[in-house]
Amino acid sequence: MGYGTKLREIRKKLGMTLEDISQKTGFTKSFISQIENGKNSPSIASLKKICYALGTTISELFEDERNIVNIFKYEDYNVLKNKSITMTFPASKLVNRKLEPIIIELDPYSETGSESYQHIGEEFGYVLEGEMSVVIGNEEHNLKQGESIYFSSNLPHRIRNRNDKPAKAFWVGTPPSF
Repeated sequence: MGYGTKLREIRKKLGMTLEDISQKTGFTKSFISQIENGKNSPSIASLKKICYALGTTISELFEDERNIVNIFKYEDYNVLKNKSITMTFPASKLVNRKLEPIIIELDPYSETGSESYQHIGEEFGYVLEGEMSVVIGNEEHNLKQGESIYFSSNLPHRIRNRNDKPAKAFWVGTPPSF
């Protein structure tokens, strides 16, 4: 299926007409129709404008439909381990992913680093076992099993286990930074 056909499908699913897209983009209905029917190849800038009007992106137009659902097996996970922390990346082999899911395991009295880290994006963490402290800037947020946190990754942050028992959390960051 070509990207023109995908554009038409998206437009119809949204209940939008060629006129609606024309008004949002400034392009003629004829021009948009030609793109949808594969009779005209727009510039990247024009395609981006149409995608924006439809609430999608160029990269989503070209995603392989067979990869809408992905199953990951434990043997395919990437695992980073040092003496006190294990970070498991279940989806790291999926290219063009928008999220970075991570399973973080901290030994007693350990942390993700002696220095805080910051980067573009957002993070969500859910404590699966034990307790963890998330240090964001100068504030420390203590989380128990079953509790979660959501924050801007632009803020300096790190994760600590201040207890004598191991701790485990499911973490999701966007965009992927590993």
